[in-house]
Amino acid sequence: MQHEDTVKNRNLDQITSLKLQAPMSVNRLCMLGTYVPNLVELDLTDSFLPSFRDFAFKLDNLKVLKVASCHLKSLDGVWNIPNLEELFASDNDINDLMLCSTLVKLITLDLSRNKIMDLTRLHFLNFCEQLQSLSLSGCPVAKVENFEKNVRNILPNLNHFNGNQNLEIEQVKPKLTIESIVCGNITAALRSRKTNYSGNKDVQIGDRNKVLNDEKK
Repeated sequence: MQHEDTVKNRNLDQITSLKLQAPMSVNRLCMLGTYVPNLVELDLTDSFLPSFRDFAFKLDNLKVLKVASCHLKSLDGVWNIPNLEELFASDNDINDLMLCSTLVKLITLDLSRNKIMDLTRLHFLNFCEQLQSLSLSGCPVAKVENFEKNVRNILPNLNHFNGNQNLEIEQVKPKLTIESIVCGNITAALRSRKTNYSGNKDVQIGDRNKVLNDEKK
């Protein structure tokens, strides 16, 4: 009781940025959102956090989270941080991206050196409509043939991938689709028809003048 009164008297609601390292014995991080309700940035690098459920509770204002090297095995519980914009979770044991689909405001995602193996799971990141930067360097999936090209095809709106800016000539060129081919053919046909019509019209006028001249003769 004395401990709780001490915490309350420290005006922790004014803290917006916090960095701490939680050892294996700590199991009260779930109270962070209660004690520090206005956290915007949280750095737990090198802590022992097998799950986001260990600390992600009532963190509605959190926008930046750093959990590199925290022994994380999954993204279970990440939905409890609905306004997260930047997640740095490199050097963990995360193997699935499905739960990232709950982070609809996510802009930056760093999952370098995790255990992600399945390229098709990247499709879940399309639910993160604001995602601009992604890093998967050092993951097993990075060994897939034409990896970066496949990622660009799956996530065409990315601006940065693995630290590199995604600006390629292929992305600047207009895409050739069935619709564009059909429209192109129709346009060409209309132009050809217009040209033929103009030519035929001239011939018809010329023939008519010839007939009139013959009649005068």
